[in-house]
Amino acid sequence: MWVVKQIATRSRGSDWRGYFLIACVIILALLLAGTSWSAWQSSIERAAAEARQDYTLEVLLETDQLRTAALQQIRGGRGYLLTGKRIFLHPHTEGKRDAATAYDRLSGLLADDTTQAPRIRALKTDLAHLDTVVGSMIASAADGRQADALRTMRSGSDRDAIEAIMRTLDDIQGTERAALATRTAIAQSRAIANERYQYMLAGIGLLLLWLSILATVYVRKALAREHAVRRELEQFALTDPLTGLPNRRAFMKALTRSMARAELDRDRKLSLAIFDIDHFKRVNDLFGHPAGDAVIKEVGARAAKALRQRDLVGRIGGEEFAVLLPRADLETARIACERLREAIAGAPIVHGDAIIPVTASVGIAEFRPGEDSDNLMICADAALYEAKTGGRNQVRLAA
Repeated sequence: MWVVKQIATRSRGSDWRGYFLIACVIILALLLAGTSWSAWQSSIERAAAEARQDYTLEVLLETDQLRTAALQQIRGGRGYLLTGKRIFLHPHTEGKRDAATAYDRLSGLLADDTTQAPRIRALKTDLAHLDTVVGSMIASAADGRQADALRTMRSGSDRDAIEAIMRTLDDIQGTERAALATRTAIAQSRAIANERYQYMLAGIGLLLLWLSILATVYVRKALAREHAVRRELEQFALTDPLTGLPNRRAFMKALTRSMARAELDRDRKLSLAIFDIDHFKRVNDLFGHPAGDAVIKEVGARAAKALRQRDLVGRIGGEEFAVLLPRADLETARIACERLREAIAGAPIVHGDAIIPVTASVGIAEFRPGEDSDNLMICADAALYEAKTGGRNQVRLAA
């Protein structure tokens, strides 16, 4: 009001007061325009970061599926070689098929990324090499040349092939995470700059202060949403979305860490159990896939509740689960898994109008110093197979 009165009062100083007010209005208009431009840029960067998060999530999912398929392929081949049972050729064949499918999807996602193109080509070569090595081992074993197959396995050719694949997948994931981090940092930087701009405008007037508060709240919500999306992305990469249990990737990381601790302390026993739901395909066929999902979810919940607090149960694929049992020899692990089996079979699962009886078969293997995770998984798988062929709904120990 004082400024208006001063302008309205004609005096020698009226001209400069008028020019001053005009200058203030122009500056205010420029600052308001700058605010709009800053918020617009922040929304663009935020949208780009969200799009990058979605894209990175797709790439991480495909790389994890490819990793799982490659491990399944080599595990099936080794299982057949060590046991001579053709049942292990099924996971090998499925792993080979799933690896090819996941590779096609991954290469499609990264088709326009020149940075990832050499890794995609290297990945194709590594997958072909893995197929050649494992196929050679299987062919030798099938022809009765067990010594040749074992010699190939002991040479570590298959392990070298799978390690090359894992390194390439790690490089792909690392590049995508770095790109996501860069894009997120840009979005955060833009949002922070916009927030500071609002605070500066707060000193100009009460109205601008009000607008600055609104913009600050908006930016804080945007930052919180981006942080929540980032946290959800990290959690999703390590959690099975159906059961809420650790997924295969998270479980294998925990297994590797536990094996390393047990390797350092030979008195620190460690056991691994693998169990799956008996006749699960029949559940899907009779009651439908939603009922099958409900069964998987409930079995995971019962297993987690039945185990010791230190034990870790994860879903490693389909209806298959794995249990990490620290400080447990075979007998301790057997007792715990019997309790788990009884908890699963103790009561039918109700889904809608359906009453579904559920049982599980369990195979247990104890870690031996010097053993790798693949071999430990194969031993537990073999015990699980014995539980299946022995009548199901039982616990078997690896030889």
